[in-house]
Amino acid sequence: MSSHRARLIEKTYLGPDIADFRFQILDGHIACLEPGAHVDVRLAPDLVRQYSLWNWDPEGQWFNIAVKRELGGRGGSLAMHKLSVGDEVEIGGPRNHFALAETTSHITLIAGGIGVTPILAMVRELHASGADFRVFYLVRSQDNAAMDQHFRRMDLGERYRLHCDDTDGLFDLAGVMQTVPTGGDVYACGPEPMLDEVLKAGSGLRGGAIHFERFAPAAAFANAPNDTFEIELQSSGKVLTVGPEETILGVLREHGVQIEFGCSEGLCGTCMVDVVEGEVDHRDGVLSPEEQETNAFLCVCVSRAKSERLVLRL
Repeated sequence: MSSHRARLIEKTYLGPDIADFRFQILDGHIACLEPGAHVDVRLAPDLVRQYSLWNWDPEGQWFNIAVKRELGGRGGSLAMHKLSVGDEVEIGGPRNHFALAETTSHITLIAGGIGVTPILAMVRELHASGADFRVFYLVRSQDNAAMDQHFRRMDLGERYRLHCDDTDGLFDLAGVMQTVPTGGDVYACGPEPMLDEVLKAGSGLRGGAIHFERFAPAAAFANAPNDTFEIELQSSGKVLTVGPEETILGVLREHGVQIEFGCSEGLCGTCMVDVVEGEVDHRDGVLSPEEQETNAFLCVCVSRAKSERLVLRL
């Protein structure tokens, strides 16, 4: 994965807790910028966080990310908000596990809070291509609707709806999912409760697919039991034990196996490894349910084994 030095050249507050950051690439240009992609921002030697792109220069000279300050978060957003114009950081990527699929069917996009950043980029591309789509932007209040102005500038008409909980009440996600046309796809990014509701309501989807991206670890695994299991390295046949308090990533690194990783929380997909044999206990927020069912790969930072041993293509 490529890395670049970048300088913060603009910092703009879009709401009480949301700031927009424009970074300029200092050593060449950054390639493969597209809707759904995210970059790694190294804020300290042991602090790397992933943020979705919402705006960028087609030549790859600069890009924008928007970050919500989370006082009870993992520390990344606070470090981002402390940055000042002129500060330099290391940028990795981009990577894209939330890309727009090629389709001529109707597309429904659902953005919750700061999860709007990749959705906005998708809408911009869909609008430019003349695609059939609609987008719902869900926020607690108008003050939190940081990207509302950008949607409205596209003059989307009835295809765009802003929903503010404090004035509009509870949003009917199930109702929206029931109106997805046959074969239509859904793209969703937002808080975990919202994604859970989308996935639950989407069980009756007629022929289409749900594409989603998390920006926090799945809460369902917070208190999941951890058993001891083995991993086998296919290239050497070496077998390593992963204890209840250990991760596959940690054990691999402890034994000198070099694995590229980023967030260490199953959100970025950097540490994805192919699985040759065994049943995986997937605990990431990257793979779709269909991808997880294949047992073809796993994120070694968080996922574990349901079988006694996993054979990895390492």
